[in-house]
Amino acid sequence: MSAVLTAAPSPHSGLAHVLASWRSMTLAELGWFSLMGLLYGLIDLSSLAYIDDHPQWWLALTRQLFSPAIVTLLLMLFWLPAARSDPDHPLRAWRLGLATLVGSMLALLVLWGLVRVLDWPSVNELMRQRKGETKQMPVLWSRFVGDGLSAFIPCGLTVALFEMLERRGRAQARLQRLLHEQSVMARQAMAARLAAMQAQVEPQFLFETLVDIEQAYDRADPEAAAQMERLIRHLRVALPRLREAGGSLESEAELLDSYLAVVAGRSKAAVSFNAQWPESLNGCALPPMLLLPLLQRALRLADGLPGRCTLAAEALPRGGLRLLLAFDKPGLCGDDEELRALAERVRALSGGPARLICRSSEDATLFTLELNP
Repeated sequence: MSAVLTAAPSPHSGLAHVLASWRSMTLAELGWFSLMGLLYGLIDLSSLAYIDDHPQWWLALTRQLFSPAIVTLLLMLFWLPAARSDPDHPLRAWRLGLATLVGSMLALLVLWGLVRVLDWPSVNELMRQRKGETKQMPVLWSRFVGDGLSAFIPCGLTVALFEMLERRGRAQARLQRLLHEQSVMARQAMAARLAAMQAQVEPQFLFETLVDIEQAYDRADPEAAAQMERLIRHLRVALPRLREAGGSLESEAELLDSYLAVVAGRSKAAVSFNAQWPESLNGCALPPMLLLPLLQRALRLADGLPGRCTLAAEALPRGGLRLLLAFDKPGLCGDDEELRALAERVRALSGGPARLICRSSEDATLFTLELNP
């Protein structure tokens, strides 16, 4: 048998919470309650037109405008500790309601004392004086109930409206966090799938290359050793990427170069590869397996290997990156649906806006990939 003992909150912790909530008051909250108090004061302002020639009309105006503002500002002292409590607590609405009730009642008592000390007449009192009516004092408890309701209802509406806006803001922030987490998980899943693809190192491609090398050795082909060296270099470049979550411009260019060298060696063709970019982009991070699928797709669509392949990179004005992969063969854009699928994969990997554009001219094909932050 075991028991879990929880310490009851001490008065010191409660006082610390109250003081901390008062210190955390924002200008937006102060402005909101001040504005609502001013708006409530303006509701019956037209009644001052009946006493505009009374010598004490300005005192009545002062009471009419400042009384609601004083009540709402004093209400904040009780509302803040309740508002700073756990937003997901099941009793939060009761806490806010109780704080509003106590705050509005105590603020009303303070206002009574302030009006009595400053001798602020009300509009009704000045209108009775003009009519020659005697001042009648209502029963204290009935006056307190009436004034209390007239203070509590506007205060309750103010707190309820502010809480509704706060809940909407918290819900939107929670939704944004969930969408961000979903995006991160989608990128991680895509990276995991690409890692699995990298782990395979294209078994069909590897098997066929090994068969070609074996046959070359059987024929005593002098190029057999060079082809074996090219395959070993490609594996040395590709295999370390299995342990990496991403790459760089340099590693991506090296991967393309080693892959092209193996393909060109198998086809007994000469394919030159050139990569260039400003020194400021050295070490620029890239998502994994970003350009190799474009190269493989272009080689699959090409009628014979291209003679030249170039990779260029340049910085975008707002901090993004533009990659240019060009081939000296036309007609390598292929199906738009496949390009859109590749663009979606790029967007999922980069985690931001990305564009993939293919342009084919009479003698060349250019893939433009724009990655925005």
